[in-house]
Amino acid sequence: MSERSRTYIARRRPIEMEAELVSEEQVVETWEGPRTAYPGDYIMTGVRGERWPVPGSEFDKLYDILGPVEEKENTFRVRKKVMEVAVFQTYEPITFRIRGEDFHANAGYFIISYGDEDSRYPCEPSVFFETFEVVRPADEEEDFSV
Repeated sequence: MSERSRTYIARRRPIEMEAELVSEEQVVETWEGPRTAYPGDYIMTGVRGERWPVPGSEFDKLYDILGPVEEKENTFRVRKKVMEVAVFQTYEPITFRIRGEDFHANAGYFIISYGDEDSRYPCEPSVFFETFEVVRPADEEEDFSV
């Protein structure tokens, strides 16, 4: 296991952002490298203009749709659902694989777990602190690795 902090539980803040429904396969340039978005997925645009795909199968458990964005076809205003997730901070760069794609996290990035092994994502520190609130240290059974 790479050098990292202990695991904590963090609460997602109800941040509003945009989500574009994907109609054909495309590559999305994220801060952590290119990601594939498939029809039925959503491409999110975050608080700092960062973009990332969210599988359509996970979207409803993570976001509430507030309404369409005028003059942008298939684009919606959404709000992050408030929930608690397990997180840890990396002390060195790491790479891990999810759904067949390599995810790269620089030293200092947070790794966020939404449960299963295919639902773990890197998050740049300034974005993490703007969109999450650390609540408490995780219990042993809430710990995870990548």
